[in-house]
Amino acid sequence: MAKKPDGSKKLAEPRRPAGAKLPASARKVAALPGQALQQVVHKSQVQQLVLELQNEELRRVQAELEAARDRYVGLYDFSPAGHLTLDSQGLIEEANLRAGALLGLDRDQLVLQPLAPFIAAEDEDLFQRHCRAVVQTGLRQSCEVRLREGAGGVRWVHLESLAVHEQPGRITRWRTALLDISDRKLAELELETQRGQLEAIIGSAMDAIITVDEQERVVLFNRAAELMFLCPAADVLGQSLDRFIPERFRAAHHRGMASFAKTAPSPSSIERLRELRGLRANGEEFPSEASISHVRVEGKQLFTVVLRDITESKVAEEALQARDAFTRTVLNSLPAQVCVLDTGGVILKTNDAWTELVRQRVEGAFTLGAVGDNYLELCRQAIAGGASTGQGILNGVASVLVGHHVGFSTEYSAPLPEEEGWYMVRVTPLKGAQGVVISHMDISERVRMARALEQHLLLLGEQRRELESLTGKLIQAQEQERKRIARELHDDFNQRLAALSVELETLERSPIVTAEPVGRQLAAIREQVGRLSDDLHNMAYRLHPSLLEHVGLEVAMRDHIAEFRKRTRLPVTFLARAVPETIAPDVATNLFRVTQESLQNAAKHAQATEITVRLVGSPKGIGVSVCDNGRGFDLESKQARVKGLGLVSMQERARVLNGFLRIYSVPQGGTKVCVWIPLSQEGA
Repeated sequence: MAKKPDGSKKLAEPRRPAGAKLPASARKVAALPGQALQQVVHKSQVQQLVLELQNEELRRVQAELEAARDRYVGLYDFSPAGHLTLDSQGLIEEANLRAGALLGLDRDQLVLQPLAPFIAAEDEDLFQRHCRAVVQTGLRQSCEVRLREGAGGVRWVHLESLAVHEQPGRITRWRTALLDISDRKLAELELETQRGQLEAIIGSAMDAIITVDEQERVVLFNRAAELMFLCPAADVLGQSLDRFIPERFRAAHHRGMASFAKTAPSPSSIERLRELRGLRANGEEFPSEASISHVRVEGKQLFTVVLRDITESKVAEEALQARDAFTRTVLNSLPAQVCVLDTGGVILKTNDAWTELVRQRVEGAFTLGAVGDNYLELCRQAIAGGASTGQGILNGVASVLVGHHVGFSTEYSAPLPEEEGWYMVRVTPLKGAQGVVISHMDISERVRMARALEQHLLLLGEQRRELESLTGKLIQAQEQERKRIARELHDDFNQRLAALSVELETLERSPIVTAEPVGRQLAAIREQVGRLSDDLHNMAYRLHPSLLEHVGLEVAMRDHIAEFRKRTRLPVTFLARAVPETIAPDVATNLFRVTQESLQNAAKHAQATEITVRLVGSPKGIGVSVCDNGRGFDLESKQARVKGLGLVSMQERARVLNGFLRIYSVPQGGTKVCVWIPLSQEGA
């Protein structure tokens, strides 16, 4: 604002021309006679006094004006509303402090700036219409606009504008007051949002919501209520609620509403009503659950009823009752005694078999109880009474109840008067961890059958041992037969074939006219007969190596490995350690046969490039291991479980002599066959 004028300067300015004229006036006064001079002086004094009084009044008025101006400046600058003075082009001429704060600039910076750029883009058209209305009509105009978003967010202001008429019919400027209404707008937006949310909640609620006034006229009827009562809200608003209540229940309903209005403890209290009957627009009655609340608005009470159609739940309840009856029938048809426990161990349900067993129970024989008893407590009482099975049953039921196990079962015996009885207890959790089901079944007959079966198994074991003895004797007889065949082949057929070979050689050397063809024929015969002799010798060796009887197991194995190495051209390493000097013939024979079969399998199936055979003795027994680096096999595979005759024969040889056979193999990891036989064969 402009600086206030200095009053002392205004008073001094009229005195300058008077001071300039003072010498001329003095000369005229000096020329006057004495009396006239006195009159002039008197008039001058009077005028001087008048002037002094006027000057004093002017100073007082000036002080009042300055005080009034100061008060105006204070009111203007510190007004809670922003004040602007704008010219006809919308440029700011004056602004108070509040206007600067609202627009975000110092008020000196606002001067000569247009107001339009401070208005948010969304409200520019509204502001322009407001400006035109002020300038064109000259009347007071108002509007609400948003300022451009600043650091504090969007700000709403109320504009109150009035034109300034400096000349008749001409408007050169206008004043505008800006009132910050952001808080009110935010409150209105929040209220509108809440109202929208409430309308959305009421509209989307699955329960019918109906609000009535003190005369029970409907003022709110949501979408769910329309669907429930089969009529649109437009036909219901303002109508009595009686149309939705069957006539025989209306009187009781009115009494209930009046009682609730009088006795409700607070305006926001809610009361859950008993089951009610509703009436649809088509005349159909239906069951419902309701809750009612009331609120006072502008001195009037409004009652809101929330209704839920329970027709389906009624049907479901009837179905549940039917299912319970079916469950009861099924439980009663079971041969086992069954009860249901809740999460605390209290018996909720039992079947007739359980009830009958409780009625006829032998004291101390069973842990049972009736509906309402705590089964866990009954188990504890049984434990205190010395029942040996009570603790196990208690722990099992408790572990299933708390979810540590998905089930539990145990068997126990009970000393009955007639004979010992056996029973099985099985605990199964209910769906949703709501408790457990306990079934108690008499398994005495099954136990007796199991005992009888055990006796039969013992008898079968004895028969199996006899069969194993017969199998061993059969193998021994087989070996004896092989010895006999070997002797016959060696002593009879081989000698005769040797003699035949000599005769043919003699025939070959006899002179014949055409000797050359006959000689070739005889040479071929001799060669064939020689091979036949070798084959018979080898066959006799495989049937029974005579070296076992003459030089022992170790030498026989070395000889066989040498022959195997020569025949298959596979590198075989033989290692012997602490071999007993004397080995029973049957032990030596079986170990030799296992070695033969293992080498044959390694050559035929393993595709090995290196084989190691170990013969190791100890004071307690003797063993052989055959290890190759072949392709191996999976011991757990189906094909590995289908054992060949050779493997069965090896296992049988070890078992007959109270020994054992072990096979270790993995795919591409080689195979190791180990057999061990005790030297003492008393139990064989």
